[in-house]
Amino acid sequence: MVIETDVSRKFQYEQQLQSEERTLKELVDKLDAIEQQLQATDFPHSKQVDKQEQLQNQLEQEREKLKNEKEIFISYAWGGDSETYVECLDTVLQSKGIAIIRDKRDLGYKGLIKAFMEKIGRGKCVIAVISDKYLKSPNCMFELVQIAKNGDFYDRIFPIMLPDVQIYKPIERIKYIKYWEEQIKELDEAMKGVSAANLQGFREEIDLYTQIRHTIAELTNLLKDMNTLTPDIHSESDFDELSKAIAQRLDE
Repeated sequence: MVIETDVSRKFQYEQQLQSEERTLKELVDKLDAIEQQLQATDFPHSKQVDKQEQLQNQLEQEREKLKNEKEIFISYAWGGDSETYVECLDTVLQSKGIAIIRDKRDLGYKGLIKAFMEKIGRGKCVIAVISDKYLKSPNCMFELVQIAKNGDFYDRIFPIMLPDVQIYKPIERIKYIKYWEEQIKELDEAMKGVSAANLQGFREEIDLYTQIRHTIAELTNLLKDMNTLTPDIHSESDFDELSKAIAQRLDE
């Protein structure tokens, strides 16, 4: 592992840290102002309750903003080469002082998986380690679709394309569309043999598959057009380009 010793690089990280501290201080000051306003509220009872609820909601929104402002998420398929690569990525970024949020570490016992995936979709920075398994996973594709739905897809996603993912030719991307069409057909056929009264949750699943089928062509087309470098280039440079891109995004 390469240890950063360059003076200019050290200065860059110090400047980044100072910028992040200023941003956090501004948000903390907002929270303090809202709390003081909430405590000082003096209205007739009914209006007081309404005003307190309004201010409380505002306070919670600011707290959520403070919590999420500098979060970095990672989206990847569990197991195999993908997880091995993510372990390396996680270790190197932590050594640089960059903490990433991972489901296996940060989603606690009985944590709600869908809510966590939706949170990934809203993240300011999302590292996506894309593999063949990723593009065939309902959970991974749900996260990718959520990132797109929340806007600024290009600015918020930081993709790394593993060698087994094939999206650079039209015929390769069509294979993924066919895969999801087959998944829809298989589930739809299975559902026809069951009473509609017993299909709670299955309709949502087939809706997700349909949404993935409708968006995967556009999403893979966007991904193939990005110069994501190779996994080896990233790992051999201790993810230097990725680290700088994330720092720049967090500073915006």
